Amino acid sequence: MDSISPLSNQTTTTSSTSDLSRRKRRKKSPPSPPPSLEKWRSEKQQQIYSTKLVHALRELRISQPSPNPNGRAVREVADRALAVAARGRTLWSRAILSKAVKLKFRKHKRQRIANPALTQPVIATGSLRSKKQTVMRIKAKGLPAVQRKVKLLSQLVPGCRKQTLPVVLEETTDYIAAMEMQIRAMTALLSAVSSPTEHEEEGQTHVLG
Repeated sequence: MDSISPLSNQTTTTSSTSDLSRRKRRKKSPPSPPPSLEKWRSEKQQQIYSTKLVHALRELRISQPSPNPNGRAVREVADRALAVAARGRTLWSRAILSKAVKLKFRKHKRQRIANPALTQPVIATGSLRSKKQTVMRIKAKGLPAVQRKVKLLSQLVPGCRKQTLPVVLEETTDYIAAMEMQIRAMTALLSAVSSPTEHEEEGQTHVLG
């Protein structure tokens, strides 16, 4: 019979122990977030977006006749700046940018139209769109619960209405991370704008007291 040397047995035991420790380390280490999440959570990306947002808000204030633009206009400007910060690499950012181009084209077209009678087809198109949305809602009610949720999610994320489930989930993850960064940036801008006023009010109260 062949005898097994103690040295080879010890080497085998050491290698199996190291393999086991490697496996445990892999299980314990948390999964690293996708690159898109790291990008939207970085301070640098927030500064880039904040710069674009401030520039876009200044242009909006110049173009609007009223001193305080409405909330919808500010929201559209903030979303466009977010899509520009994403550089059109995602479906949701491309959808927002293409929507902005279409709205701009419609605005110029309305300004060119002088005859009110020519606006009638636009009303008819709007009524057809509402009928189509009603039909789509009725069809969605007949789908299973999971498919209904996926369909609803694809409608909430821009540019994902006709995409598959993996694409919708990937776009949703990136879109939520981008929206979280947008909230942080807008909160920081709001506090930066309101803080001088608060300091002035505190100073006035101190002087009055």
